[in-house]
Amino acid sequence: MNDSENRPTSGYVVDIDSESDFNVARADNGFSNINACYVSKSGHARLFTAVRYGKRYVLKCLKTDFRYTPVYRQALMKEFEIGLQLDHPNICRTISMEQVGDLGECIVMEYVDGETLESAVTSGKLTEDMVVKIACQLLDAMEYMHAKQIVHRDIKPSNIMLTHRGGDVKLIDFGLSDSETFCVLKIPAGTRGYMAPEQLQPDAKSDPCADIFSFGKVLEYMAGAVHSKRLARIGQKCSDADHTHRPSDTDAVRSMLHSTGSRRVALNVVLMAVAIALMVAITMMMYGRNDAHEDVVPQDSTMEGGVNKVVDSNYW
Repeated sequence: MNDSENRPTSGYVVDIDSESDFNVARADNGFSNINACYVSKSGHARLFTAVRYGKRYVLKCLKTDFRYTPVYRQALMKEFEIGLQLDHPNICRTISMEQVGDLGECIVMEYVDGETLESAVTSGKLTEDMVVKIACQLLDAMEYMHAKQIVHRDIKPSNIMLTHRGGDVKLIDFGLSDSETFCVLKIPAGTRGYMAPEQLQPDAKSDPCADIFSFGKVLEYMAGAVHSKRLARIGQKCSDADHTHRPSDTDAVRSMLHSTGSRRVALNVVLMAVAIALMVAITMMMYGRNDAHEDVVPQDSTMEGGVNKVVDSNYW
């Protein structure tokens, strides 16, 4: 018997090189289970979900008809370069740009396990507290972008994802975004109904104030779902057609949201104080009446030496 047969082993005892060899190039850059999940009806992009090493991703690429058109290839590359600069918990993360089989050049992004804000509103899941949380997280994402001179230009319910776990915001789709560092594709862009009026001008510049307008429209949309007049008023101020009447930045909008919450808390405190005062007053009145009854001496007798003595027998 050979020594090798008696030698104890710890681990695999068979050759598995033929089953798993990471040195061998894999088809489609290692992606499998590639399935279409969205195709833009009027745009140039399409989205796929795919799995690599057990983790799910989203792939964004051009439609076949637009794959070799320079302006659309340029737009896809611009979206990738802008997305790669952003690393924030409330923004969908861009990972890489890769060639994936028949899909061509693809932006590889994180997969968000959740639903769109549009879907959440339609299903009636939102509450006023949830709306405030969503608004604050969206403002955080906008503040981060604007600090990097990046404007989203297409903030709307279908581009805001809410995670199934925690209901946290993930802002997606930077296909129309712009930055001062780029000098290409400087054209009006956005979705009507959420697009600031000044963005319709041919010479419009990418201004963070345009995102505040879109935010206001989104807030109005959510406020209508939860029947909140207070939040609707804030949304209307943010989406004023005259950009000089809008809040100057995200800090100003956040202050409006917090001041509204502070007023609500103050009102609750005042109401609670009034209720406590009323309870104390009623209690004191009740004790006062009991003391008055105890002090009344019967009209037909008096107390002398602890014994009742009749005053007038006619009251018997």
